[in-house]
Amino acid sequence: MTTKKSSGDPKTKHKGTSTADAVLGLLSISPMSGYSMRTLIGQSIGHFWSESFGQIYPALKRLSADGCVVRKTERQKGRPDRHVYSLTTKGRTRLEEWLEVAPENEVPRNELLLKLFFGSQVPLHVSRRNVEQHVERQRHALKAYEEIGRQIETERKDDPQAPFWLMTVNYGRCYSDAMLKWGRETLKELDALEERRKKKTKKK
Repeated sequence: MTTKKSSGDPKTKHKGTSTADAVLGLLSISPMSGYSMRTLIGQSIGHFWSESFGQIYPALKRLSADGCVVRKTERQKGRPDRHVYSLTTKGRTRLEEWLEVAPENEVPRNELLLKLFFGSQVPLHVSRRNVEQHVERQRHALKAYEEIGRQIETERKDDPQAPFWLMTVNYGRCYSDAMLKWGRETLKELDALEERRKKKTKKK
């Protein structure tokens, strides 16, 4: 006999992650406007979770209608009004329920690997160029993660959320380190493949 899940089981209330869940998480840091939220995304979760203005504002509207956030209008002299959103008790409960649900295992879409998989259809220098660009991006990413980590440790070290932010930064560091290692090894393999092709051509 199958036991029916109770309505209190968070799995019955959340399937996957939506923009609204990300928005609630950001508002748990502090009340903010939609513009401030987009700016913060670029400096934090944007390294692993992307949201645009076109997604944020409709989500805020729905969350407001559902009673999960409240909006306060701040008058600004000589500038448009600023709408600041904050979490309600209902919104915090929804956020906690979403956080309790195990994340889904998603299959990533990687254009570099897709093109490399079909690399035999183009000259080797094309694949080499693509991998070199990937390596350069990972070098820049590592520098960015180091800077973000320093900022958190100096400016937000007393924030109770800081240790968790640093865990995500460390993920980025480890990922980029691994990608750099893979990229360098792949460039060596492409060079070796080029040498083998040259030797075959000479024999002919």
